[in-house]
Amino acid sequence: MKKAKAILLLSGGLDSMLVGAILKRENIDVLAVRFVTGLEYPVIKNELMNIHYDDPAKKAADFLNIPIRFISLKDKYIDMFLNPKYGYGSSINPCLDCHILMLKTAKKIMEEEGFDFIATGEVKGQRPMSQKSQDLINSIRESGLEGKLLRPLSAKLLPITIAESKGLINRENLYDIYGRSRQVQMELTKEFGIDDYPIPSGGCCSIVDKSYGRRYEELVSHNGREIINMELMQYLAIGRHIRIDNNAKLILGRNENENDALEKRERKNAITFRPNYNKGPFGYLELYGEVENIKEAVLKSANIMGYFSKEDTETLSITVSYANNEKEIIEIDNKKSKETQFTQIL
Repeated sequence: MKKAKAILLLSGGLDSMLVGAILKRENIDVLAVRFVTGLEYPVIKNELMNIHYDDPAKKAADFLNIPIRFISLKDKYIDMFLNPKYGYGSSINPCLDCHILMLKTAKKIMEEEGFDFIATGEVKGQRPMSQKSQDLINSIRESGLEGKLLRPLSAKLLPITIAESKGLINRENLYDIYGRSRQVQMELTKEFGIDDYPIPSGGCCSIVDKSYGRRYEELVSHNGREIINMELMQYLAIGRHIRIDNNAKLILGRNENENDALEKRERKNAITFRPNYNKGPFGYLELYGEVENIKEAVLKSANIMGYFSKEDTETLSITVSYANNEKEIIEIDNKKSKETQFTQIL
């Protein structure tokens, strides 16, 4: 009998890592797939600020000695994000719709490359937004994976899959884990010799962060959902954000890496503020439409930059660059800039 072939959705978290170990124990050929939405904090830091990170899924795949394939969902993600059939979680996280998008993409690979089934680390009742009983049913129905989606950690609590009924994997060797307690998983780590894994959390994904969610809601309340794209979404995750005008928002770097990320950003529909001094942020004024008094907006932005300057000179010189490549140098009073009134979007 030929070995079964499975696609494993591997995040690098403990549950999906355990599933990889279970599948290997059951003598199944496994391809790990790591989906990248573009809104994971480590990905944003890497793409905008060149901060390298060790991807947990790659680390897990290396430990399990299974091949891994990285697949970007960036070209499909925004449309799904703006129109989630199953809504958002506690912030702006469309967890179930995101999971369905991943399953649909994995299904295509499964069919094109001859895999027998797809496996995930889902645990029935563990996550309120995507792993309730009805959520597990909905994700199968929406992705078209009836009988083809195996959740080994909760398999005995779920309908039998084709792989189990055909004997490709022994259902008796699978589990009946339910809920948020990880006691069984902790026992399994000992069995499989897993002692290095991330602390369980949703913290990797920026849109789960309520502070990020407030920035997003502030943006769309002023400027509408029509402007949303992946670049705007990624830059919501870095810097200080300050509303200047209904159609203008200032972003200031909080450190050298964020300053560099803002400075290298494309300057279409934006005005940039380069400090001609060492101790202070780089500024990027996003423009979403016509600004009633652009000179006033520029001057206020420059003074807010001065507020965050650590220089002790009397005046601060700032080079302002416009989208039409025109430039001007503004000098502001350092002391007076510290009295500037503004509100950060936190």
